[in-house]
Amino acid sequence: MSIQNLDNNKGIQNKEEKIKAMQQVFENGDANEVAANIVNFIDSNFAMIQTMMNDTLKEAKQANEENWDQQVLASRGVRVLTSEEKKFYNAAIEVQSFDEVVELMPPTIFERVFEDLEKEHPLLSVVNFQQTGATTAWVVRKPGNPAAFWGDITSSIQEMVDEGFQTIEQGMYKLSGFLVVSKAMFELGPEWLDRYVRTFMKEVVSDELENVIVNGDGNKKPIGMIRDLNGSVVGGVYPEKTPVVLPDFKPATIGKHILAPTTKNGTRRYTGVTLIVNPLDYATKFFALGAKQKDDGTWTYDNFSVPGLTVIQSPAVPLNKMVGGNPKDYFMGVAVNQKLETTDVLRMIEDQRLYLIRQLTNGRPLDADSFTVYDISALEPTEPAPQV
Repeated sequence: MSIQNLDNNKGIQNKEEKIKAMQQVFENGDANEVAANIVNFIDSNFAMIQTMMNDTLKEAKQANEENWDQQVLASRGVRVLTSEEKKFYNAAIEVQSFDEVVELMPPTIFERVFEDLEKEHPLLSVVNFQQTGATTAWVVRKPGNPAAFWGDITSSIQEMVDEGFQTIEQGMYKLSGFLVVSKAMFELGPEWLDRYVRTFMKEVVSDELENVIVNGDGNKKPIGMIRDLNGSVVGGVYPEKTPVVLPDFKPATIGKHILAPTTKNGTRRYTGVTLIVNPLDYATKFFALGAKQKDDGTWTYDNFSVPGLTVIQSPAVPLNKMVGGNPKDYFMGVAVNQKLETTDVLRMIEDQRLYLIRQLTNGRPLDADSFTVYDISALEPTEPAPQV
């Protein structure tokens, strides 16, 4: 089995008409932006979509012919399904479509997508992902304020509650992804169909998740690490933080500008810091800084001789900038429910359908000083030094 050429004349003919039509599927004010992004993605990734489907079909056929065991299947990303997942996929296979079985889609499918993303994307693996309802609230300690106090046994605890903690209430925004499925994919069986669904969804949402965690402006989307929670919000958009200029990577500079901010003015111990940088800046500025040659002539890498320091690469970070802090201080709430939607507008070509997947999610730093943004444009790599 193979997928017919996606570049034939039954494909997208008029991009503007498609964008306008797709807008009807969205309720948010940024519908035009979302619709345009989806159409542009499909336009520029026809070959990738075709390859992904054909590769899955080829592997599924090989697995059937060679009778792969569970260990081999697991190594290829095929997992054991829950009873609810199997029921959902079997129902879709029976009608050769997701159209009539959307209400059966279990939340564990999207949960697995996030698990896979965390394994493959270092930044996503260290932020504080939590399952929530459609709205959520959490209590955090106010930096520097007492969380306990001395007093008579009958003293009210209201002082501690009022002064030591704050409640953050947060609604959810829709993370809209999509899934392209051909009729041939429904012949794979539930396990392989599940692998394809999860793989495709990962491709669509991974970059966007990283981007909002770092850069999100808060306007109908999460608030990113580089945004100023105390800044003036205009049109729902939080301003970016003013970067701290990092002139070099010497111990005194690291201590003053990178380690000290994590102590919140001395109110908590230094337990480590994570620096998030663009991959190009890592290659041109940080790689040499972390390279050390041992006495036997061999080399070690990412050895910055700073206790508790971790460097994570993320394309979401702008060039010549760096984000420092503890990623666990970034909260990302993911609702347990999601929707799978389709309309006749979303039919791509004769045997393929585009499905919209809506996941409620939102995120933000726990407080205004959780993360520091640095200007590293002046940072110059040095020649690797011998290990001491």
